[in-house]
Amino acid sequence: MMTGLKNIFHSLLIFLLVALLLHSKILFNFVWVGPDLFGDFKMPLNWLECHSLGFNLITIENIDCGTGKKITQFNYGYIFLSTPYNNTLGTFYRVYLPWILIISFIYLTLKIINPKNKLEIVLVYLALLNPSTLLLIERMQLDCLFYIAIIFTIYNRFYFVNWFLGFYFALIKFYPIAFFITIFVENKNRSIKKILIIIVSLTIIFSIYLYINREFYLFMLNNMLPGKAGYHFLYSLNAIPKIFKYVFHIKYQFLLLIFYSCFIFTTIKIYKKINLENTLWQKKGNYYLNKVIYTNDSKLFLIGGYFSIFLFVLVSSYAYKEIFLILLIPLILNIKNNYSDKIFTILIYVFIFRYCYLFLYAYINITQIIQIMIACYTYAYHHKSYMYMHRMVCIQPTCGIKSIFTYAV
Repeated sequence: MMTGLKNIFHSLLIFLLVALLLHSKILFNFVWVGPDLFGDFKMPLNWLECHSLGFNLITIENIDCGTGKKITQFNYGYIFLSTPYNNTLGTFYRVYLPWILIISFIYLTLKIINPKNKLEIVLVYLALLNPSTLLLIERMQLDCLFYIAIIFTIYNRFYFVNWFLGFYFALIKFYPIAFFITIFVENKNRSIKKILIIIVSLTIIFSIYLYINREFYLFMLNNMLPGKAGYHFLYSLNAIPKIFKYVFHIKYQFLLLIFYSCFIFTTIKIYKKINLENTLWQKKGNYYLNKVIYTNDSKLFLIGGYFSIFLFVLVSSYAYKEIFLILLIPLILNIKNNYSDKIFTILIYVFIFRYCYLFLYAYINITQIIQIMIACYTYAYHHKSYMYMHRMVCIQPTCGIKSIFTYAV
């Protein structure tokens, strides 16, 4: 009971801090603030409004829907246009829903981490108030909704609802297809045969929908305008090779080979260390890691792990997509607190260090950028060194997470 009240107290306090920061000049020192609060959230609403007025959005041209301003090219999956919209809902979506999502995001994060000591409380505050998370909230990107939906699907026992959310989100942005991982672990009494039937059935439904609407999805694939994160926003394993290419003029393909090899090597080393530790635990009669697969913490880790690995390793993502790393913290804390294992203890401190470093990096990124644009190459080189440090701090927890994730799978 007391833990629940503490989580509510911290949720309200963090929400108040976020609301103050969103309307404060302080935020301008750490986040590239957009011209309009929740700007990335409002653009899809403009698409829905235009669609409700009967305008065709399947075009590469900007559209004038009679609202007094041009609407940018539609850039989501076609199923998004099935979202209900009218004037009343439009007001709700624009005025109230972003704040509902923010308080839900904060409270659910506290619920899944459930901090029990000062260190864990500090970790939660840093996870929710660091510049990358604040960038997500200020823009109110769709990833915030994905994050909330992941936690919902973990605790929800109406499995059809979970599958529907996975189906809907995967047809808006393809990477949320990772929602369907829950099929394997949402019910430990489910047989392999039933799992296969569910997967085949959902695959057929998914394929039929894509086939029926193939014209729209082919248009999306051929004409979509993926946002490209610049060096200052980049969350990707490709970031360091790009910086090295710019600074040292080394061939980019060669750098990719080197850094991906280092990433894989580090992942394997950590994996072997975790495997050795687990073998020692089993010899002592402790089979915790073998049983943890069906816990909520493990389910969060699996889905958050897939999102994080895909967005960090396989594509070049914006910094705010780091939020899926938060979903990995509950399991890491759980194992750390139950076994006092050094690897998981180190990972927690790496998270804390990394979140602290984000403030320094973001401040330099924001306050120095104008000077960098007009400064000499040497000055730019020194700023790139900060960016290099930032990417290295990103890579360290991801290697550890990839190792644990590989072991869990």
